[in-house]
Amino acid sequence: MSLTSFLKIPEVRKEFLNTFEFKSPMLSAQLKAPPQTKNYSLVGTAFDYLLRFHLERLNHNSITRPWVAEGAVELTKPKPEIYEKLVAILDAIKKVHTSFLKTGKLSDSITTASIILAKLDLIYRVGRLEPNLLDFEDGDIIDLKNLISITNYSLFKSKNISILNPTFGIASSMVGGADADFIIDDTLIDIKTTKNLKFEREHFDQLIGYYILSKIGGIYGINNHKIKKIAIYFSRHSILHAIPVSNIENNPRFNSFVEWFKNKAKNTFRESNLKNLEPKSSL
Repeated sequence: MSLTSFLKIPEVRKEFLNTFEFKSPMLSAQLKAPPQTKNYSLVGTAFDYLLRFHLERLNHNSITRPWVAEGAVELTKPKPEIYEKLVAILDAIKKVHTSFLKTGKLSDSITTASIILAKLDLIYRVGRLEPNLLDFEDGDIIDLKNLISITNYSLFKSKNISILNPTFGIASSMVGGADADFIIDDTLIDIKTTKNLKFEREHFDQLIGYYILSKIGGIYGINNHKIKKIAIYFSRHSILHAIPVSNIENNPRFNSFVEWFKNKAKNTFRESNLKNLEPKSSL
């Protein structure tokens, strides 16, 4: 279970639909970085890592957490022969990361590291170890470099607060895991690396889900921080679309919806554990 899978439950989807009115905004921008391969999901996750590394350099006050990939490797401890190899790979990537933070040089090493980290994420997300962990397509490297080259860093420059890969305390655990991409000052931002420039209903619901989790559990690592906007950054078009949270909280059903969300999440996650519905590891 995760926030994403929770939002796919028919009853949950229906409740969001009945509670929050949504009209897809008209967005217009050029596709500046078209995909170079068909590895859409892999490149999307790798870009999340690569942009995070750049924001660590851009915002020196950034609050960071261990990578999801680090937690994924910990899950392989019961199989020492796999665990030791993955720890060695992680150690090498951490050295590349440290070097990048010092130099800012967009080398093949840092882009390749981002792809490997994205593959390691699969252990945590779906319980699967990618068999060709160290293999990559040249097109994916080109794709990542193109995406970074068109990034508008002014959108991510913080004045006060920069939180990378934020979680929401006990509320994240309530849905079996939930981590957003970034919080920059008062804006929660999710990255979408898609060639389709369309703000979908599922994007809207995901952002609301993150915001509700922040209302329930706060933001891990920082006290009493208020989110005033929720946003999607369309990385292939280099545009940010933000929504004031007042548009959501002004809904007269908002508070009762938060309580419904909380109870539904608790019950669903408990049932998920009891029925052992979590993905089986193929390690």
